[in-house]
Parts: sequence; C-alpha cells; structure tokens
Amino acid sequence: MMQVASFLPLFLTLSAEVKRAAAGPGAGQNTWERFNKLPYPYDQAFLYDTFPDGFMWSVGTASYSVEGAFEKDGKGLSVWDTFTRGGNRKAMGDVGSDSYHNIQGDIRALQQLGVSHYRFSLSWPRIFSNGTRSSYNERGVAYYKTLIQKLKEIGVQPVVTLYHWDLPDVLQRLYGGWSNPILVDLFKDYADFCFETFGDDVKFWITIDNPFVVAWHGYGTGIMAPGIKNDPDLPFKVGHILLKAHAAAWHVYDERYRPLQGGRVSMALGSHWIGPSRSRRENRAALPACQCSLNSVLGWFARPLFGDGDYPQCMRARLGPRLPSFSRAERALVNGTADFFALSFGPSLSFQLNDDGLKQGQREELDLRMLLYWVRAEYDDPDVFVVENGWYVNGNSRTEDPKHMYYLKRFIMETLKSIRYDKVRVIGYTAWSLVDGFEWYREYTVRRGLFYVDFHTPDMRREPKTSAKFYRKLIESNGFPPLPENMAASGVFPCNFTWGVAANSIQVETAPSRFADPSVYIWNMTGNGELRRLEGARAPPAPRRTPRCADYATVRRQVSQLQRLRVSHFHFSLNWSTLVPTGNASHANASLLGYYRCFARELLRANVTPAVSLWHYIRDKSSLPAPLEARGGWRGPDTVAAFAEYARLCFRQLGAYVKFWITLNEPNAKKLSYEVGHNLLRAHALAWRAYDREFRRSQGGKISLTLHADWVEPAYSFNRHDVDPANRILDFCVGWFAQPVFGDGDYPAGMRSWLQQRTTLDLFSHHLPVFSPADRQLVRGTFDFFALSHFSTTMVSDVMENPYSFEALLEVHYIYDTTWIMSPRRGSPVVPWGLRKVLGWIDSKYKGVPIYIMSNGVDEDPARFKDSLRVYYLYNYINEALKAYKLDGVNLQGYFAYALTDERDPGFGMYGHVNDDYIVKSSLHHYRNIIDHNGFPAPSASPQQCPPLPQPCPGCHLFSKRPIMGFLSLVGSALLVSVGMIIYYATKRHK
Repeated sequence: MMQVASFLPLFLTLSAEVKRAAAGPGAGQNTWERFNKLPYPYDQAFLYDTFPDGFMWSVGTASYSVEGAFEKDGKGLSVWDTFTRGGNRKAMGDVGSDSYHNIQGDIRALQQLGVSHYRFSLSWPRIFSNGTRSSYNERGVAYYKTLIQKLKEIGVQPVVTLYHWDLPDVLQRLYGGWSNPILVDLFKDYADFCFETFGDDVKFWITIDNPFVVAWHGYGTGIMAPGIKNDPDLPFKVGHILLKAHAAAWHVYDERYRPLQGGRVSMALGSHWIGPSRSRRENRAALPACQCSLNSVLGWFARPLFGDGDYPQCMRARLGPRLPSFSRAERALVNGTADFFALSFGPSLSFQLNDDGLKQGQREELDLRMLLYWVRAEYDDPDVFVVENGWYVNGNSRTEDPKHMYYLKRFIMETLKSIRYDKVRVIGYTAWSLVDGFEWYREYTVRRGLFYVDFHTPDMRREPKTSAKFYRKLIESNGFPPLPENMAASGVFPCNFTWGVAANSIQVETAPSRFADPSVYIWNMTGNGELRRLEGARAPPAPRRTPRCADYATVRRQVSQLQRLRVSHFHFSLNWSTLVPTGNASHANASLLGYYRCFARELLRANVTPAVSLWHYIRDKSSLPAPLEARGGWRGPDTVAAFAEYARLCFRQLGAYVKFWITLNEPNAKKLSYEVGHNLLRAHALAWRAYDREFRRSQGGKISLTLHADWVEPAYSFNRHDVDPANRILDFCVGWFAQPVFGDGDYPAGMRSWLQQRTTLDLFSHHLPVFSPADRQLVRGTFDFFALSHFSTTMVSDVMENPYSFEALLEVHYIYDTTWIMSPRRGSPVVPWGLRKVLGWIDSKYKGVPIYIMSNGVDEDPARFKDSLRVYYLYNYINEALKAYKLDGVNLQGYFAYALTDERDPGFGMYGHVNDDYIVKSSLHHYRNIIDHNGFPAPSASPQQCPPLPQPCPGCHLFSKRPIMGFLSLVGSALLVSVGMIIYYATKRHK
C-alpha cells in the first residue's frame, strides 16, 4: 500500500471539496476541470465497495417495445403502430416480446434477478383507446392491475411511467399530437386517472420518458414516431408543451394524491456526455461549448424543473424568438415539479440520436460518473434515480452478451464512484431492459434485454443471458464488496530474489571517442587568452593503445543508470544480424563483440549481472543476418544450424561474464507460422544442448528461452464450458512453445486436435509439424527455468459480436472489461491480477519450475516524467507477483521491469530521453524503493535479515571507484620514488 497511500490525501481532499463546491445554474461547468485534477490513474482504478443500505435495484421496459397485442382487448392504435406501417420500415412492434400474454414469464425473470423495483410503462391507448376517458378500456386496466398485483406478491415495487412515446394515434390525427396545447389537459386527465387507479401500490411515478427524444426526433428529425419533420421550430414548441403537461400532472398528484399515497413524481430526462475535443491548451475555451451541449439536451428540460424555471441561457442566445417563453405564472407552475432527478443514459440517446450540431464541435464520450456529478453541481444536489441505463448487442446474438454485461459493470461502477467519491445522492439504478423487444428505430437489429427472447417460439420463451447472471450476483452482493484476493499483500521476496530491468537492446559504440584534431595551437596568455591554430604545424600521432572498457562513454552512462536503479540484473538482447552479418559465426564483427564483452565486464564491476538474449523477435522486422533471411529465414534448416553456431560463438566469447542466457526472446508471436515455430524450437534446443555439453561445466551459467505470456481470461465463467475459449488461446499462444520444452516434448493435445478438426471443416491446411522421436528427445527438457514476459490481459468468448475482433481459426472473440484502465498510447489494458493468474497457470502445468518474469511494463506518454500510470502498474503487478509467491506457492525467482530508457524502448522507460539528456522519472524512484525493501514489508515487520550476496566480480567494486584508485596510485608512486632514493643513496655511500 506504500504507493497508493501517497495519493489518498489528495483524493480525500478532492472528495471533501465536493461538499464546498458551488451549486446552481452554470456550476456544472466546473465538472471537467474537477475531474482533470483527480489523481490519475487511481481515480480510474476499480472500486471495491458496496452501495448504501436501501439502494434501489431496478430493471425496466417500455410498453410498445415489449407488450405486443397491439389490437387486442380494446387497445387503440398508437403513433408507433401507425409509424411502423409507413415509409421504408421493415418491422413492427405488433408482438414485441408479447408481455401482454406473458406476465408470468416476466415475473419469473424479475424473481431470478432479485431486483427490488421494476420500471414499466402504461400504454395510454391501451387504457384510453382514443386518448380520453370516454374510451376507457377495462381490459387494458385489468392487465396493469394484474401486473402490479403480481409484483406485490414477489416483493417488487413498481416504478410506473405514464408515457413512453406511444401516444394514442387519434390524438395525433385530430390535434397534431404534442404540437397542440390541448394535450396538456388531456395528459393531465389521463395522469389523474392512473394516479387514482394504481396509486395506492405505486410510490415512484415517471410522467414522460425522455422528452428530448419525443420533441427532437418525433417532431424534428422524424426518426421516431410520429415522424414529423421539416419544421425547425416545432421541436421547441413540442418541448414547451411536454413540460407544461408534466407540470400539470405533477400538481394533480401533489394536490390530490400525495397526502394519501405518499409517492414521488418526476420526469425521466435523457442525456449524453461531452468532453473537450481540442488540445489541452484550448480546453478552457472549449468548456462553455461542452456546457452548452449538455444544456441543449438535458438542460432544455432540467433547467425549468430544477433550476430557475426558464430555459438555459445558451439556448436563449442561440435560438432567440424560436424558443418559446414562459410567462411568470407558467414559470411558477413548472419550476420545482420533480421530486427526484430521473436520469436516463445509454444508447437510446448517447451515440445514437444526438445530432452533430448539438455536440457544439466537441467530443461525445461515455461517462456516467461525470454526468452524475454535473447534475449534482448544476441542480443543487438532488436525489438522483438512474431510471434507464445499459447497452446493446447484435440482434443475432443469443444468451451470451458479454459486451452488454461489461458495459453494465462499467456504468454501475461509475455510479458507485459517484456516490462514494463525488457525494452524488444516487438512490437507485435501473438496468435496461428486462427482456429483448422491439428497439424503436433500430427495430430488432439489436437486443437490449437481460433475458433472451426467442421471437420464433409461440410463448416467446425467456432465457437469462450472461448479463442477467451478472446483475443478479451484483444485486446479491449490493455492489462489489472487497475480497481478500483484491487487497494488496504485505511481505517480502526471498533474500536471493533477482531484481532486474530489461531493454530490447543497448546503445552500441564501435570505438571510444578520442580527441582527433592533429593541429597545433598557440595560447595567447598575455592578450585575450584565445587559442590560435598554427598554420602548417601538425602534432605527432599519439601512440595507439588497446581501448579500455571504461573508455566507452555509452558503457559508462548505461552502467551508471543501472547503478542508480540498484537492480541486481540487466536483461538485454544481442544483435545477431550485426554481430554476424554474413550468418557465418567464423566471420564475426570483432569490434562489436569486444564492445559486448566490455559492457558485460563493466556490468559485473558495478555488481549488475548481465542477462543476455541471443535473439529477440521483433514483429514485422527481420533481425536475422541478411544472407539467412534471403535463404528463407527461419523456414529453412540453414538458419537453425547457423543459430547454434552463433550461440557457441557467444558462449565462447562472453560466457566468462554472462551466467544468465536466453536463447530466444518471445518467439511465440502470432504472425509466425507453425513451421517457423517448429524450427525455432529446434534452434533453441540445439543452443541449449551446446551450452549444456560444452560450456556449463566451465562457466556455470543457466539458460532457457523467454515466452510472451499475457493472460487470457474467460469473458464469463458461469459454467465449465465458458473457460474453453480461454484455455484454447493459452494452448495456442503459450503452450505452443512451452509444452514441447517443459512438458512431454510435443505440442499441446488440444492444439493438435483443434487444428485437425479445422482442416477437415474448412478444407484448409492448418498443418502442425510432427516431432520425430529424435527431435522430441532433442527439445524436451531444454530449460533451466521458465522465463516469461507479461504485459496485459485480454478476454475471450466464443460469441462473435464484432467481426474485426473475431479470430476465425480459433473461433474466439476478443473483448475487454470496460472498467479496466487502458494505457494512453497503445490502449493496453492494465490488469495486475492477470500476472498472478498466468504464474499460477504455469505452475499448475509445470509444477515447481523456477520462474523469472523477464519483462513487465506499460507504455505511457514519454513527455510525462511524473509517470503515475507506470508507478501504479509496477506497484500492483509486483504485488500480484508477491501473492503468487507467498500465497500460491509459485517458485518465483526474479522480476525484471521493462524498460530502462525511452531512447531504446520509447514510452516504456524509467529514464526519459530529450535530445541528449536523460531524465529520471518518478517510476524509477518507486521501483527502487520496492527493490530496497525487497517487496512490501508490513509497517510493523522487523527488517529482513539477509546474508551478504557474493559479488559477481570479487574486487571489482573496489577498483571501479576512481577516488580509491587515484589514492592507491599516489601512494604507489610515492613508494616507488622512496625506494628509488634509498637505493641511490645506499649505493653512493657504499662507493
């Protein structure tokens, strides 16, 4: 907890400042700056906590979307019944999910979820077929009474919406619908009837759902029913009438029913979220545009209700007389007519129905937490009930909907943070929707239900989706309670634990820098002190001498950087193509070989052990000698044999200084063919066998290969079959190389059988080579330890949601949890627990094998020298490694952070690089602190007692210190002079 604790005071201070923040019209504009000040990435980390006691967990539906029975039992037509029969519409909601005939199916679904509330809407034309009391429909009323009674029996409270877009078609035809003020009294009378008829069992009422969609898209763009368009001023007139209709209904309830029924009434307001699209320098100028964008959608209706009773000023300034005006009496009638803030956020508005003009040139984002805070600031801290929220999946999906599940998780997490961190008074959350149904202008092309509806069965059978199972478990836990495995661990690694840092390569200097100007200069000592070159004069050449290792400036600098970090090991790769450019090891680059030798020797002098990779696969770039690449590269046997000879060369020339060898670094890349992988395994085995037979006895080192091992998590794991896609990926990505070396000498059985099956089905050849008995014996057991690089985690399912992230060969769909922190440059998920899981997976496969994490790091903006994401990453990933060692019994021997500098590994370094300067980043100090403590000792723990480690180069530490060497040289010189004088005078006296 050392690193996290340092950010808590700031975080708590910002949370406390919420209470002191100004509230009222315009105060929401501070939202963007406030969130920019939160400590990144800690404010984005997952929050393990629970919701307040009494929090309302709800799920919702809309009548036209799910009820069906559009002409049955006296129901009149709605504008949606008419709208879907005109134009180029392809489908209708005549049947929906047939909830009218399937009350019991919906009740069972609600019981399975365990919700406390159910939001549904009344169909105005089902109750009054022509929109007025004169057309009262008893059978329609009976349907809703039955539904409410059934809810009461299972202990679920109804949240009832009076109007969810299905206006009686008669009112549209006779009066022009919501464009006519007569609708105010008609809606008031309809609401009065509903309050009187159902109100004894209803404590939460929504008068009108998302009036923005009704006004803007029903009477402006024409996308939604009734499909009116071509009058740019009509939406504002409609919005004005909708507000007055709501206010009339609220006053009816307040005056006639509230004293007896004790309910609460509001209007459900939908919104998007918007962020500045310009650069950081211009963000402040963009904030008024963001504020106006929200005011033009959410504020259009919220400001009259929760503010001063009038429309937002930016709307008035932009629209002028096109925007209707409230009289003083109307303003008093409308203002304050909401008992809570009913907020709708999701695809029914965000990213779907919001015009570019309403975005004010800014960037639309998906951030419920910021929207909730904006509502708090702008409207003086109201109670907020999220009455619609969720996402959608493709219409051809079935019961597996991981995308919807993870969006729910994200939105609920943002709601929890808004409560705990931002002090927003959120009283309830509504997942949308209970069942699949007709999705308005998108018809049946998407599904939003937590329960799958088979539209082709007579009873519209309902089946819980993965999102329903997730929501049920979340409700049972009332959030995300802290679990022991999610808490930071205290403890230390063993005394001999290896702490290292990795780099893909080192900076190479072919020869030491020397003063190369042979000119002779005269120093004008008595004049201006300038140096003047003497024409025609040349200094005699300096005597040549063999360069010393300390003469290389790059060696001194890189070693000094490592010393400052206080690591015990440094992992870097040799450059085969430069070291042996012809591919023939007998024609090696002697100067480069000498440089590597010097570098390794100087590392030892600094008590840093070199860990050297012979070959590092770099995607899309060949690092093979050109002649070998020309002959087919790793596809041919020549490269395999050449690699073995190259390895022997390195062992001979560098083995006296290098005791930690990696043959191949990350050869298990996706783009390599199975044939290439087969040859890489043989090349590794030949190199390992050569070291074992010819060099191990004299040099005493150890050798293995490094495999890229990111974790693969099942997108959901509600039964044992859900983990099959993840296991398949691990077999193909890690087991591909691990099983032949660390296992039985052959490829994973699941990998071979899967490819054989695909070859049969697809009529394509996915050929996995076969090991001969000799090759199996050659490859098997060629390791001294298991080395892995690990950076991130991904998720997979076998459901294709997006063809671009679907891998057809393995039949898996890659997704990610939307609550994960993502690195800013590469978009890599930061998932610390993935490291612990992959270590456990390796240990379960190859029990007790010594494991080294050879590379682990995250990319960040190189300009951020206070690299807080990397600080967070290192702390949490190393802490998960500690859990694997202490709690899981994994034989973890060492950890290498990636990387040393941005110069060699852009975006990953703990040293920044600007021009010729190297800047120490914050992550370096934090990593060094972990090394100094050998982990995360508990505050009350006594210091770990470790015996002094043997130095890799005895005596080098002393002689590497220049002051000591200078002093010893001076003493030695004085001693020689003294001895010489004694001998001289003794000889003279004798004569």
